[in-house]
Order: sequence, then C-alpha cells, then structure tokens
Amino acid sequence: MEQNENNKPVILIVDDVNINVELLADMIERMGYVARQANSVREAIEQIGRELPQMILLDIVMPEVDGYQMCEMLKANPRTRKIPVIFVSAVNDITDKQKAYELGAVDFIHKPLEYSEVLMRVNIHLKLNRMQQQLEESNRRMNKVISEQALKMDEEQRRFFRAMAKLAETNPCIGGEQHMANVSVNARLMAQALNFTDRYENEVSNAFVEAIEMAAQVHDIGNLAVPYRILEGAASLTPEDVKLLHTHTVRGEEILKAAYPEGSTNRFIQMALDVVRSHHENWDGSGYPDGLTGEQIPLSARILHIVDGYDCLLEGSGGEPGMTRAEALEKMRSEEGKQYDPYLLDVFFKIERQLKKKPGV
Repeated sequence: MEQNENNKPVILIVDDVNINVELLADMIERMGYVARQANSVREAIEQIGRELPQMILLDIVMPEVDGYQMCEMLKANPRTRKIPVIFVSAVNDITDKQKAYELGAVDFIHKPLEYSEVLMRVNIHLKLNRMQQQLEESNRRMNKVISEQALKMDEEQRRFFRAMAKLAETNPCIGGEQHMANVSVNARLMAQALNFTDRYENEVSNAFVEAIEMAAQVHDIGNLAVPYRILEGAASLTPEDVKLLHTHTVRGEEILKAAYPEGSTNRFIQMALDVVRSHHENWDGSGYPDGLTGEQIPLSARILHIVDGYDCLLEGSGGEPGMTRAEALEKMRSEEGKQYDPYLLDVFFKIERQLKKKPGV
C-alpha cells in the first residue's frame, strides 16, 4: 500500500462529528502516524481515491451512508479489501459488534476514547497487516517455483508463527512468554507420548509432533481482538462480555486465514487453524464455538485443551490465583469425560511429571 513521502503509515478517520475526528487525529499524530480526515463516506471515498491509507478508523452512525455500508464497499473492492477497518463507536450492543466483525472489521473501539487503548489496537493491527502483506508477497514468490520453494514455504511459516507468538507474548492478558513456552513444549510431549500408544501410533507422526508445537504458540492469538477490560476481568463478566470473549477462537482463525486467503495445505497452517478455533471445545459438547463432541474435535485441539488447561490452573487466570500441583491434578481428573478426552487425559496423567511447569511446582 502507498505511504506518504515520509514513509509514515496513513490512517483515515471517518466520522460526521468534527470533535471526534479532531480528537482521533490528535491521537494518531501523537503516535507518529499521518492522520487523514473525512466527515462522510463520500469524503472518505474521495480521500481514498487520492491516497490509499494503511488503516481506516470508521464511525458507524453517519447520515446518508453509514459505517457498515462503507465497510461492505471497501471489502467488495479488490483495491481496498485488505485495508484493516476498526470501528470506533458509542454503540455497545453485542449484535452490533458481531455485525462489524462479520462485515470484515478487524476490531472495535468503544467511545469514549482512551489514548492507551487506541494506541494498542492501532499498533497491533498495523503490525498484523504488515506481516500479512509480507507473507502474501512471500507466497506469491513461492508459487513460481517447485521443491526448493516448498522448503522455503515451511521456513517462512515457521517464522510467521514465531512472530505471531512474540506479538502475543507482549499482551499480558494472553498469558505471557512462560505460558506460551509451557503449552508449546507440553503439546509436543503429549503428542510424542501418543505416538507410543496403540490407538494413535499411526495417526501421530513426527510431522504432527512438529506442527502441534508450532501451532500451540499461537493458540490464543485471537485474544488480541478482545478488549483488555474483558481479558483482565474474566472472573466477573456479563453474559454479553462472555460471548465477546468466546469470539477469540474465531477471531484467531480469521487472523491466520487473513495471511492465507486462498488456504494452504501446509501442515503448520492447517493444524494451527484447528487448534486456534477448537481448543475450547469440550468432550461432552459443552464447549465453543461449534459445540463439537468427542472425536469430532480435532486431535490437536484436544491435546492443546489439556495442556493449556493444566498450565492455566497452575499459573492462575482471570484474576484467580494459581493452584498447587495436587489441586490442579484433582481438578483435571474431575473434568474427565466433560472437558477432556478420557483417553488423552489418561496419557496426560502418565507423563505429567515430565511436563514443563512454572518454577517451584
């Protein structure tokens, strides 16, 4: 995408209320970016015709053409469909937010505006969009060659997962570097253990083991699209907040698919999509987002659900303190056949002492 002569990202602000536009423009300039302003969709389209922005901050309620309609127009146009759109609105109904995401928005900022939140969300999505562009360009180059390029594809996607994992680690509400490292190592150990069982020796290959270790690093990447207040207050959420929290599985899947809009047969991408979307599915069908039961749930997601759940119990989450090892194991055992696959849980108990944990456990 084009940038201005100083090579700073250009961010277009679209709102029919001047004071809102000026407030956001001031924030954007303070971040070191270039702010462009429009008081209507018509003005915004004219502005885009002159200069393609790297991001659009878009109000919902506007005269003549509203923000939803503009977002639809942007996503229908090949020239503008990849520009990340963040809705900025006082609208606070969960259905409105879901509609925004369904239309292709990458995020939603609620008014009144706080500089720290605007800064975080703008920076995150500029980084993600830049990464996606780089990966898409890499993919276009790779498609021109054969076996040598296939090897490069693997390496590029490894780097992609490392970069996404590093980005997630910067968000304290996602779990941090230690949690990501524990879950990644433990997913690998669980998969290796399953390779020695009669049931899974033909299903769990070395490629599977390698892929799940990489995929585990980004299992909660969708939390980047969930407001901080919800992640930080997980113990006291409204039903609407819970619904929004649960969207992190599909939002994470969308982030990965955005980098590979045509799909991919690469084992890392395919397993990551399964893990990100389905790692909160429960064995008894009470999980989300799809209510899958039993072996409908991908094996990789069932493995991740166990090792992620165990580490969260030890570390503590949602404001709750961590448990002792004995308490965590008792809790895991109580969820056999409910949250967790009984067969996999039995393997987990056999190798639990080998799993990576926080120091002192």
